[in-house]
Parts: sequence; structure tokens; C-alpha cells
Amino acid sequence: MPSPPSSRDAPPPASPRVVPATPPPASFRRKPTAWARVYHLALGLTWIAVAGFFLAWGLDYYLLPLIERPYAPDHDLFKPTGLVGNRLAIVGTAMIAFGVASYMTRKRWARLAHLGKLRHWLSFHIFLCTLGPFLVLLHTSVKVGGIVSIAFWSMVLVVASGVIGRYVYVHIPKTLDGRFRTMHELDAEQQALLAELQTSGAPTDRLQAYLAEPPAPQGLLNALTLALRFDWAGRREARQVQTQLAAAGVPTATQTQLLDLGHRYRRLAQQRVLLQPFGRLFRYWHTFHLPLAIVMALILLVHIGVAIAFGYAWT
Repeated sequence: MPSPPSSRDAPPPASPRVVPATPPPASFRRKPTAWARVYHLALGLTWIAVAGFFLAWGLDYYLLPLIERPYAPDHDLFKPTGLVGNRLAIVGTAMIAFGVASYMTRKRWARLAHLGKLRHWLSFHIFLCTLGPFLVLLHTSVKVGGIVSIAFWSMVLVVASGVIGRYVYVHIPKTLDGRFRTMHELDAEQQALLAELQTSGAPTDRLQAYLAEPPAPQGLLNALTLALRFDWAGRREARQVQTQLAAAGVPTATQTQLLDLGHRYRRLAQQRVLLQPFGRLFRYWHTFHLPLAIVMALILLVHIGVAIAFGYAWT
């Protein structure tokens, strides 16, 4: 297993040189472009605006005890069959259906590749399939019971497992064509990065902490916890390294290159440790996510059929 450079192996930090601009490997995720940042910011702000608007609008009603709601002035608006409550169900269900259908179509139909990268479609899928369930929750006026509760809690688990599944998928190293990489490939790539870091002139005292490899996980849940902690600590360590580089008078361009190398090395170290447990976790996720989604869809169809039969389709 490669180890971070020590103070004996690296040149003194007083005269850092510009690191050669080698292209990042296939497993390294480039920083998002300005368009991608705007796109994701727009999705996030839209989610907050829509969810916040409807939650704030009916909050007084949702906070009432169930026994008092029929006497509330807004009962005809926010009850599940009310003017707003009924529309929330329709719009929320449509968002879920469109989010699933559009992402699956883009993923399986190669002709749509020109319409954008798959990860951006995945972000749109997550946007629709988290906002839609939230609107469905408001449709129930935050009251779930009977057989519909099975569909509701299946939906909650599907959303939660989807978020976790995306996090796991992102942390599994892949080539440009989507193939999962092997441990041998990661070892060779990490050794090459280590050689660059040892000749970069970066402060070795900070490299020891920033490039320390994560401990081996003990079980799948521990692997997920360690990944979250390692990601969080990496941001803090990167800020500390950048502060010390600036204090040492390292040019800004060299700082960026050194931090980029360090980030790539650190990410590879994490991928090596998590390759096997996250690979298993991702396979388990596939067997968990799809059946819950099918259960949710079937019960939802029954619920919609009953609503239409009793004349609540569009009140």
C-alpha cells in the first residue's frame, strides 16, 4: 500500500515549483463547470421555493390536531380531497412518474446522449423524485394511514435509498465508458500521483495529515460512515493546506496545482479502501431500491383507481 510522502523524501517547502500539468485520469471527477453549478443551484433553489411555498401556505392547517381540522376555514383547501390537496397529489405523482421515466429513457437509449450528460439527468431525476414525494406528503395533510401508508413509507425508503445510492455510485471509481475500475489500476494510478507529490515542493508537515489514508472499514455501514467523515475532513484539511501555502508565499497557480494533486491522491486513497465494500453495497442497493419502487407504484395505482372511482380525480 503506498504511503504519503515523509519529510525525508520531499524537497524543502521553501521553494515549491510548478507541478507538470498532467491530465487527470479517467477515475478523477473534474470540478463542475460554471453551467453545471448554475444548473444545480437552480434545481436546489426551485426545490426550496416550491416546497417552502406550499408548506408555508398550509402550515397553520397542518399543525392543527386532526379532530379540529374539519372546522378550520382552510379545510376545503388542504384536505386530501380539497382544491389544493388534490392538486398536490396529481402534480407530485406526475413529477415522480416523469422523473423515473425520463431518467430511465436517457440511461437506456443511446440516441439521447446528445441531450446532456447522464449525471445531469440523474440530478434532475433526484430533483423531481424528492420534490414530488414532498408534495404527496402535503397532499396527505401529513396524515398517513391504511394501505396507503405502505405506499407512503415505501416512497420514503425509495427516496432515502436513492440519495444513498447516488453517493455510493459516485465513490466507485469508473472509466470514461462507465466501467468499474480494478484495484490494480487504482494502485498504479496512486503510485504515479505519489511520485508527482514527492517532487512538488509542497509542505510535508501538512501532507502527512492531508494525505493520510482512511482506515479499513469494518462492515458496510461503517464504510458509509467512514466515507462521510473522510469527505468532511478532507475539505477542512484542504483549507488548512491552502492557508499554509499562501503564508509560505507560494504563487496562486502553484497552490491550485498542488491542491489538485493532493485531492486526486486523497480521492484515490479513499477509492482503494472503499472499492470492495461500496461495490457490494451498490449491488445490495439495486436489490433494495427497485422492489420498493414497484411496491410503491402498485399501491399508488390502486389508490388512484379508488380515487377516480369515487369521483376525486379532479375535484
